[in-house]
Order: sequence, then C-alpha cells, then structure tokens
Amino acid sequence: MRATLLKTQEQVSKFGGKFYYAFFKGDDGKSYCSCLYPNYGNFKRWQCLIGKENVVLDNLNVRGNMIDADSFPKIVNS
Repeated sequence: MRATLLKTQEQVSKFGGKFYYAFFKGDDGKSYCSCLYPNYGNFKRWQCLIGKENVVLDNLNVRGNMIDADSFPKIVNS
C-alpha cells in the first residue's frame, strides 16, 4: 500500500523511555497510524522518517487502521 506520512509525535512510555506515533493518509483516503518503539529491531527502518512530514511511502502493510511497523517502507518522494 502507498500512504503519505503526515507527522510523527513523540510520547513518553509509562514503562520508561519514549516511543513515536506515526500518522498517515492512505491512497484510499483513510487515516492510519503506527507505533514505533526504539528498542525494537524494526525501528531502524523508520528512524530516518522521524520528524519528517508529507513523505510518500510505498510497500506498507496494513492491519485494520494500523500500518504494520514490520513493513519495509520505501520513500517515493521526500
């Protein structure tokens, strides 16, 4: 699936540390989000996108209204 990364938002975890919410708008017009946690191995795929806005990504897996953080995002534009 292709979607536009609208923004990322840093949050403090109740378990200590921090994590990020990523908000997307899909090509289908629906809104999606994802949770990105620095301690997980998949975070390195997303790290370069933290703080960016209006980046079009492809190769995203969707589960309900969530973008799977285990996806391998490919930047279409930046």
